[in-house]
Amino acid sequence: RYCGRMSGRDGSNRAREFFDSVDFDLDPDLQINEPVVAEALAAWDRLRGDRAMPAPSDLDVLDLPRPLLPHLLLLDVEHEPALRFRWRLIGTHTTAALGRDSTGRYWDELYDDRGLAALSRGPLWVLRHRRPIRVLGSATYADKDHVHSESIDLPLTHDGTAVDRILIAAVYRIH
Repeated sequence: RYCGRMSGRDGSNRAREFFDSVDFDLDPDLQINEPVVAEALAAWDRLRGDRAMPAPSDLDVLDLPRPLLPHLLLLDVEHEPALRFRWRLIGTHTTAALGRDSTGRYWDELYDDRGLAALSRGPLWVLRHRRPIRVLGSATYADKDHVHSESIDLPLTHDGTAVDRILIAAVYRIH
């Protein structure tokens, strides 16, 4: 289990090792393996109805399946004056797996350039295509812990057009 910061901004060797080994694959065909990730996609689909994307106001945690909640993350997307991502919410499954809670923090304050580039692949794809993307991740630490993740990035919109939040459901397996 990883128990340190993943950020390279603090000069952490562990963080650099993580981002030197991290690999994310994007799956636009949504070939989901994890039941929690499939449940998140189904919930998002119900929320959107006949629209391209649901609105953030459509989300009500009381309407979501309870086992899904620890796996959810919510990402704010700021388009002006420059594109920035900020963690609005990070579920307890993720904070336990990664050993920290960065709720409220901007990505460019947390992650070095390599980390930012790696983590941004899914959200940037969602911004371009305005539809969900499945993200598979893997990393190895010097102490030989292996982290595998499956997540889905789900676009949300206030105005029906621009993606301004991304709902993420993630499952981490640490071996």
